[in-house]
Amino acid sequence: MDLNTARNQLALNNKKGVPMITGALLYWFIMLIFSFVIKNESTLAIIYLYGTGLLFPAGILISKWMKTDMFKKINPLSGLSGILAAVPALMGPLMAYICFTDPGALPFTISVITAGHFFPFAWLYQSKSYIYPPSAMLILGLAVILFARDIQFTAFPILMMTCLALLIAGACYEMKKEAERENRLDADTV
Repeated sequence: MDLNTARNQLALNNKKGVPMITGALLYWFIMLIFSFVIKNESTLAIIYLYGTGLLFPAGILISKWMKTDMFKKINPLSGLSGILAAVPALMGPLMAYICFTDPGALPFTISVITAGHFFPFAWLYQSKSYIYPPSAMLILGLAVILFARDIQFTAFPILMMTCLALLIAGACYEMKKEAERENRLDADTV
């Protein structure tokens, strides 16, 4: 099996990561609700920190609901997908440090870690959708932290939900186009 075939199989099997991204979208929606209910930055930061621990289980539940087996070993790249997905968890100590030293910076930190970990998936899934929304997360996130720091606990969830929704829409569009192309190829061979 060549590399491109392995990448295509993995992208198809994992639905280009849409279940996990949907879990992240749900996380940011819940954080937005908390931003209206809880006004204490330190308390919000702790909720943000502990909430990140629920991202993976939420993504797995959503993948089950979407009938996707994210752990299926279909080729050697399956392990790489898991490693790339786990990278944000390795940033836990950094997030904990920021949570307790500068709680107001935690939404920015989580958004940068999230955006940064998407870029390798652009190569793995052969997807432009993993380039543009994460780039917007970084650029707009920097603008929020520089110019709207006092509303960041509200601004970051809105920013992230918008970018994640665009990422999901882009990945779904790519999958639809790839399925149509496969159907045309199958029809041409018959």
